Amino acid sequence: MFDCSGFVSWVYNRCGWSVGRPTAQGLYDLCTPVSSVNVKPGDLVFFKNTYDAGRTVTHVGIYVGNNMMLHCGDPIQYESLAKSYWQEHFYAYGRLPDS
Repeated sequence: MFDCSGFVSWVYNRCGWSVGRPTAQGLYDLCTPVSSVNVKPGDLVFFKNTYDAGRTVTHVGIYVGNNMMLHCGDPIQYESLAKSYWQEHFYAYGRLPDS
């Protein structure tokens, strides 16, 4: 069973990165910020205040293009970033350093 950061960590650890098993905030801290005009598939998308976690970033997904992400919801699924919920909680895009 995955949570959002566990899922993203699992994917990236198997794709050549070595990110360990950080939280969504921890993954954000590893990334370089990316503007919305420069975001590309494989970048991460971060959200704030999706629950009370005592930190700013509380959810993470993988940007797949066309304003869509893959994330560990219930179930793991693709979702549009245009949905009002994600727009309300959007925090930033980030790019992990090269593996």
